[in-house]
Amino acid sequence: MTTLSGLPVDFDHLFIFFIFYSIFGWVCEEIWCTVSFKKITKRGMLYGPLCPIYGFGAVSILYFLEPWRNTWVRLFIASVLLTSALEYFTSWLLEKLFHAKWWDYSDEPFNLNGRCCLVNSCAFGVGGLALFHIMHPFVERALYSPIITPYIHYIATALAVILTTDILFTIRKLVDFATTMEKFKAYTESLRERFEGEEWFKGQSLKEMMESILQKSKTDSQKFSVKFLETLKSYQGRQKTVEFWLNKFPSLSSKEYEKTLEHFKNILKESWNEQKELIRKKKETRGKKSAASEANGPTIEKTSDEKGGI
Repeated sequence: MTTLSGLPVDFDHLFIFFIFYSIFGWVCEEIWCTVSFKKITKRGMLYGPLCPIYGFGAVSILYFLEPWRNTWVRLFIASVLLTSALEYFTSWLLEKLFHAKWWDYSDEPFNLNGRCCLVNSCAFGVGGLALFHIMHPFVERALYSPIITPYIHYIATALAVILTTDILFTIRKLVDFATTMEKFKAYTESLRERFEGEEWFKGQSLKEMMESILQKSKTDSQKFSVKFLETLKSYQGRQKTVEFWLNKFPSLSSKEYEKTLEHFKNILKESWNEQKELIRKKKETRGKKSAASEANGPTIEKTSDEKGGI
């Protein structure tokens, strides 16, 4: 691979290209999702402000499609196909590893198994054109400048250490997620096996199971041990690891953990509604205080003479 200016690309430059476009892609997605959902959302799987899939996509376009950079139609089509294949493969791999579909385009027209869709693919195609003809020449010029060139290896090494640390923490968080989902699935099955024959037991969802058991414990306190009820309430509470990923990927779904994910989404939705209601009440209270203040008129501060002072 050579640069647009004909300079050879070593590993250090290639890695920094990857990091830069991972960060740039993260910024674009952050803006898009904030506008779409009307709230600030932290996107990407990593803790840091970067989405590696965009970095891989950009570097792949630069590496594989460089011979077509001046053929606009071919470059667009090839960018669409290449990035769509990358997005599809990434979605498939993550689902195989962690039994969950992290994004889902099933509601979008012309989608492929919900893993990629025509709108996004066309956007990536336009991105491929912009990459070669607008953005990359500036990025390339900056990285090959005499000021940065002597330190390029040190910059790449520092970024590699930061990225590796981030990946390790992310893998740990993903493992915690998978463990939590498996634990909840096993607990749901144990509750269903234990109480399925009871008339009072409702087993349509994990939430219904827990609520029916707690309701029964109020009328029949001898039926359940204190330890069992404490364990139940701990499962009924919020799980930060799962909420962490649901906040990042609202469309997260899983065939294997469908009921468990639905339970967590309901808990998170209730939490959001409570926060909205709290904010609404605070605004309402401030509005009433402001209206009362205006009705009473402005308060005039008395002078020292009026107060009887010297």
